[in-house]
Amino acid sequence: MIAPTDTVASFRPKLRWSLEALVGGVLLGLAFPPSPFFTLAYVAFLPLLHVLERADTAGRALRRSYAFVLAFHLVTVYWTGGFTVGRDGWMMAAGALLLFVHPLFYLPSTMLAWLVMRRRGTWWGVGAFVALWTAFEYVHSLGEFSFPWITVGNSQAYDLARAQVAEYVSVLGLTVLVLAFNGIAYVVLTRIAQGRWTARSARLQGALGFLVLIYVLPLAWGRARMHQEEAMTGAGVRVGIVQPNIDPWEKWGTDAAARAASDDRQLARHLDDARVLAATAPDLIVWPETAIPFYVLQPRHMAELRSVLSFVDSTRVPLLTGLPTARYFPTSSAPVTSQPIPGSDLAVESYNSVVLFTSPDHIGPVYRKMVLVPFAERIPYAQAFRFLIEPLRWNVGISSWGMGQDTVVYAMRTAAGDSARFAALICYESVYPDFVRAFVRRGAEFLVVVTNDSWWGNTSGAYQHAAYASLRSIETRRWLVQCANGGISLIVDPAGVVRTSTALYTEARFTATIARNTEETFYVRHGDLIGPVSLCCSLLFVMFSLIPTKRKFTT
Repeated sequence: MIAPTDTVASFRPKLRWSLEALVGGVLLGLAFPPSPFFTLAYVAFLPLLHVLERADTAGRALRRSYAFVLAFHLVTVYWTGGFTVGRDGWMMAAGALLLFVHPLFYLPSTMLAWLVMRRRGTWWGVGAFVALWTAFEYVHSLGEFSFPWITVGNSQAYDLARAQVAEYVSVLGLTVLVLAFNGIAYVVLTRIAQGRWTARSARLQGALGFLVLIYVLPLAWGRARMHQEEAMTGAGVRVGIVQPNIDPWEKWGTDAAARAASDDRQLARHLDDARVLAATAPDLIVWPETAIPFYVLQPRHMAELRSVLSFVDSTRVPLLTGLPTARYFPTSSAPVTSQPIPGSDLAVESYNSVVLFTSPDHIGPVYRKMVLVPFAERIPYAQAFRFLIEPLRWNVGISSWGMGQDTVVYAMRTAAGDSARFAALICYESVYPDFVRAFVRRGAEFLVVVTNDSWWGNTSGAYQHAAYASLRSIETRRWLVQCANGGISLIVDPAGVVRTSTALYTEARFTATIARNTEETFYVRHGDLIGPVSLCCSLLFVMFSLIPTKRKFTT
C-alpha cells in the first residue's frame, strides 16, 4: 500500500516539470506584440528544452510540450474568441478551439526532437529542435489550414534593427536566430551546471562566441542598414486614409430595413471623409476592408455606385475600397460555398474584395481575397468537408467566402503624371510573407493593406497585425499603407519604421506621402530558402537518430 505522503512526493516532480513548461510558454507569449519585451523569446525555449531532456517517457514529453504551447497560445491569441467583446457564440467556440486544439499541431515537431535527444544526446537534440520547429512553421504557412500569425520570428517585429535581416531570410530567418540562441544557451547552461565545461574550456568559449555572434551581429548590421534605407528616396505618392470607426457588428446586421439604413449612413460617412481628404490633393484615397458592406457593383445598387463614381469624377482622385462582390454559376457547376438562388438554376458565390475606381468610365479590376481565415471566413478544403459548411456558417454575413484565384497589381496615374503600381492586400493576407512577395514580383512598388480589426475590442490582435506590417516592409523594402476600419491605420517605411499611426476605436483621416520602389530584395527574388532547408535538415536528423548504434551519446 502506498502512503499518501509517498503519492504527494511522487506528484511534486511532475508538477514542477509542467510548471516549468508553462512558464516557458508564458515567456514566449510575452515576447509578442504589443509587449515590448521581445528579448524574452531568446530565453523562452530554455524551460521547454530542459523538460524535454528530462522526460523519460514519450507521454511525459508530450504533456510538457502541450503545456508549453498551450500557455504560449493563451498569452498571444487569447483575443481570437472575442470573449471580452461581442460575445458571439460561433466566434467564442472557434477561439476556444484555436487555443486548445491548435497546440496539438506543434507536438509532432517537439516529439521528434525529444526522440533525437534521447537517442543521440543533447547537441543533436537541440539541432533537431531548431530544424523541426522551423520546418513546422514553414509547413504550417502552406495550405488552407495555415496559421502563421504566431510564427516565432513575428515576436521580433518591434526589434527593428535585428529584423533587417528579413530582407534576406524573411521572418523564418528570425525564427532560426531565436531558436539557435536558445539551443546553444541551453547547452552552455547545462554543461556548466554539470561541471563538464569550465571557464577555460574551448567548447564553452566557442559556444559563447556563437551566442554573441547570433545576438550582436544582426543588431550592428541592422542599425547600419536602417541608416541606408533612411537615405534612400523614390518618386512620391500622396495617399489619403479614411478610418471611419464603424461597429463591425452593425455592418452585418440581420434586420433588412436597419441594414439598408446603416449601409446608406456608412457610404455617406466615407464619402464625406473622402471629400475632406480630396482637398489635400492626394494621388489615392483608401477606404478599409468592406467599407462598402453591400454589393455596390450589382445593378440594384446603381444609385449608390453613381455616388461613388461622381466623387471620383469630380475630384479626379482614384479611390480604393474594400467591398463584397459576387459571381454567378450554374447550380450544376457552382462552388460548394455558393448559395443557390431560389427559383433559378443559378448559385451565387460571394467574395471579400477590393476594387480601384479611377474614373466614371473605368472600374479597375476586382481583387478577390485569396487567403481566408480558417473557419472564420471559410471552411478549409471546403470541397472535402462540404458537410460542415452549413452547420458552421457564421450568421454575420462574412463566413463561407469564395476564394479568389488571381493576384492583382493595380496601376494608377499620379498627379505628377507618373504611373504607380501597388498591391492591395486584405487583412489576414498581410501575415504571409511569401504571398506578399508574389505581388512585389509582379511589379508592386508599394503595398496597401485594407483591414477590419475592430472585432475584438482593445486586445492584442490589432496591435499584432499592425506590428507585423513592419516585417513585410523590411522583407520587400516597400512602403506599406494600412487602412483599418477602427484602427490601427498606419504608414510604414521600407526600414519597418512606423511613420504615422492611429489609435484604436477612433475616427481618423489623414494624408501621407510615401515613396515607390522598383528594386527587389534577395528575399523577393529567391523566396523562402530557410523553410525547405530546415525541412531537409529535419528529415536528416530524424533518419540519423533511427540508425542503430552501440555508442551512448552524451555530448
